Amino acid sequence: MAYKHGAYGEITESKVERATQADVVAGYIGTAPVNLIRGWASLDLVNVPIKINNMGDAQSKLGYASDWSKFTLCEAFAQHFDNTVQNIGPIYVVNVLDPAVHRKATATTKSLTLANKRVEFESTTIILDTFAIADKVEGVDYTLSYNFAKGTVTLTWIGSNTPTTVSATFNEVDPSAVAAADIIGSQSADGVYKGLFAFKLLYQYFGAVLNILAAPGWSEIPEVYTAMVATVTKLNGHWDGFALADIPIEDQKSEEVDVTSHAATLTDANLILSTVEVYNGTTKGALTTDYTLGYASNTLTVTLVNAGALYSATKLTIKYKAKVPTISAAITWKAANGYTAENSKVFWPQVKDGSGRVFHLSTAAAATMLATDLGNQSVPFESPSNKEIMATAQYFGAASTNRGFDQDTANSLNEQGITTACFWASRWVLWGPHTAAYAFNGNMDARAVFDVNIRMLMHITNGFQLDHGTEIDQPMTPQDRDAILSAERERLDTLKGIGALIGEPVVEFVEAENPVSNMVNGDFTWHFDVTNTPPFKSATGRVTYTDEGFQAYFEGE
Repeated sequence: MAYKHGAYGEITESKVERATQADVVAGYIGTAPVNLIRGWASLDLVNVPIKINNMGDAQSKLGYASDWSKFTLCEAFAQHFDNTVQNIGPIYVVNVLDPAVHRKATATTKSLTLANKRVEFESTTIILDTFAIADKVEGVDYTLSYNFAKGTVTLTWIGSNTPTTVSATFNEVDPSAVAAADIIGSQSADGVYKGLFAFKLLYQYFGAVLNILAAPGWSEIPEVYTAMVATVTKLNGHWDGFALADIPIEDQKSEEVDVTSHAATLTDANLILSTVEVYNGTTKGALTTDYTLGYASNTLTVTLVNAGALYSATKLTIKYKAKVPTISAAITWKAANGYTAENSKVFWPQVKDGSGRVFHLSTAAAATMLATDLGNQSVPFESPSNKEIMATAQYFGAASTNRGFDQDTANSLNEQGITTACFWASRWVLWGPHTAAYAFNGNMDARAVFDVNIRMLMHITNGFQLDHGTEIDQPMTPQDRDAILSAERERLDTLKGIGALIGEPVVEFVEAENPVSNMVNGDFTWHFDVTNTPPFKSATGRVTYTDEGFQAYFEGE
């Protein structure tokens, strides 16, 4: 067996014949507008876990912008702290946007006209610390402030001789420069953590165990999903967690095509024309200058322009987005891209709220799971399925004509391990209690059928390690063995008492699992057999017509 030093928890194969953590921790990774935070460079805001308690906290620590396609973490801030159903927190986030790296190559020059000694202009990408006016000093000649609600910069003149116009320069971040590799991240030998690897710092910084991980806008990239699942699998060598990921409503595609007579074609019925980009190797062409586009009968035609940069190309790479417009397309995408890990849930499509804001369902699910768990003494024995979320409609993308589907149709997603949203009992709810590994009549471990199955096992393994990790390297006497047995039996009884477990949960110190060779090396194992309470997934009331009631006409005769 491998060398061990510490308290560990393992989830074994299920037997289908027949703990309490202090907090539930939801973590997010993505991009935040830290460029709007004054002094950001000295505040350690990039590739490090940051605790966010409320919207004011989010704005003061990481900034806020309404363009969630650029700043993906702001979606999580809105879901948790600007929610018409329930605000819930705290959350822990890792921002990977680095204004020192992900910035436009040249500075922006802007002419500003003052009125009543002030001027206001819109920008979410400005790096506020770089704002400058030639020969003028901030704090002496002018002040600078930012309004997160409006997304505007305000310059107020405080010096003498107020000018009518000023020419300002500033740098801007380029969120499009952030790539999946930045989200996946890395860990160096000298202790530099980037991307998802930064969650390794969560426990030592906050004493928090990551239970739920989401990456709205990024989790639909297969490489990111794989890295997320790896992150929540024995994080720090100990902690078990659950990943939430989305199936895209618009899939990023790339096709290499041959060029014949300075033209190339590609067929895709779901292609979104406005997203097409054309490359010859690494050279990106410019529409109209280097090529023209035509799209008819589901076929894209790229015609190269004479004297354009791509005119001599023999092959082209066409990058574009394609709609994922139907349930069958979503199911096919899930299987083709391997979104089937048992310690994850996957979602499709997205939802809109009453203000027109669009949310990934993974974000709605993270907030709902957090609220549900905290409502159950931080024990994850109740699924987030059929819980109200902040939504007024399903959303399939701006290019889609899909009007949505009902609960009966939603079940066809559920039976393939996809959680969705539907309207039920005068409210919009999450719909689907399964893990991503579930398939109706499929072959899977019983623990992977429901999200609560695997999460309850994780709750027990994490709780065991949290409770007994401080006892490591102390003497292990038979009395100490019994003390741990007693404590864990009490935990199981408590979980049974609140309805989290059913039957007779057992914890044992089994001789077969503790050979002398292991104990000589200080390695001891306690074995748990538990059955978590299953969700009430369906209810069927069978009604039979009978003619016996007609006897009522003859009663009293």
